[in-house]
Amino acid sequence: MNIGKLMVRSILVIWLASCCMLPPFHAVAADSNAPVPSLIPEGFALWAKKGASYAFDAWKIGGLMEDDSKPGALATYFGRMDRTLGNYKSYDVIENKRVSQSSQIVYLSMNFERAAIYGRFLLYRTDKGWVVQNMDFSPKPEAIMPWLAFAGGNYTGE
Repeated sequence: MNIGKLMVRSILVIWLASCCMLPPFHAVAADSNAPVPSLIPEGFALWAKKGASYAFDAWKIGGLMEDDSKPGALATYFGRMDRTLGNYKSYDVIENKRVSQSSQIVYLSMNFERAAIYGRFLLYRTDKGWVVQNMDFSPKPEAIMPWLAFAGGNYTGE
């Protein structure tokens, strides 16, 4: 047998064996089917029963926003917006993107009597459970979901 063929076959065998020994690659990014952590619906349940400030107080617990003034400012903003928007009615999850094993982004629409406000929650999983790392809201969906700005003339991307 030719020494060149023997070397090529040996290299192929070693390469195949090493490929079989590697752990399988698991893609976790952009998993739209990731479940929405319970802290989001629990916050909206508080909003419906007691008002915006209770929801923001619940969402800031245990996370990066716990000592931040942003949740309080958002609660005040939505408290003032009740006259313009009307009462909070419900929310719809638009998309839930898993960024990694420990983080995900929830995009949603908050439905009021006269308008919708769009929101984005960046969530992080701690040892104790999911917490809100950041949150943003806007009456303009493209401000929260930038890909909509590039979708063309309408929000469906058609």
